[in-house]
Amino acid sequence: MASSLRKDSKMTTNLYDRQKTLNLINPKKVAVVGCGGIGYWVAKFLAMSGAETLHLYDPDILEEHNRNRLDIPERLIGKNKADITREAIISIRDEASVYSFPFKFNENMEDEYDWIVDCTDNSKSQLVNQEIARKTGSRYFKAGYDGEGFGIHNTIAEWGDSTDGYTVVPSWVVPAVIVAALSVAKIMKYPDKECISSIQHLFRIER
Repeated sequence: MASSLRKDSKMTTNLYDRQKTLNLINPKKVAVVGCGGIGYWVAKFLAMSGAETLHLYDPDILEEHNRNRLDIPERLIGKNKADITREAIISIRDEASVYSFPFKFNENMEDEYDWIVDCTDNSKSQLVNQEIARKTGSRYFKAGYDGEGFGIHNTIAEWGDSTDGYTVVPSWVVPAVIVAALSVAKIMKYPDKECISSIQHLFRIER
């Protein structure tokens, strides 16, 4: 069953004033599939940017090794990642409409989303998620990284060595946050763009 939290509180009137001249596209409903190192930050950054409704999907629980790239306390180890992400969002944006689904995004989903953001590491799941997007008329992209390299693709992309569909990659907070922020930029400013780069290439000026 989906979990949601929403409080009726008056939003600070000038919260988004400094975004107005940027002509951002504010999505009405976004599905974030996978709430780990990237998806957690994608959802949080979308809420911080004013996205109206977020649906968060992840069947997995938080493990100790996830915390090197998430600002989540140790006491939440063993809790569902989608639920944890929802709670983190509500703690900073209590006016947000956020729903958590502690199971896999699947073919029974009938909602049409402005965007389906695929942050999973499973190539089989990515194919399913992309097909759901096609059937529901939702826009889709895959966000991923492999240590220092990262990419945002309008079709699925595999990273690292894959075993039985699951990809194990070197993980740390820097690429996770970078690709999450760029994912939000794609949704709200550059919807037709793709991106592939590495942290090293971002430091273009050498002394």
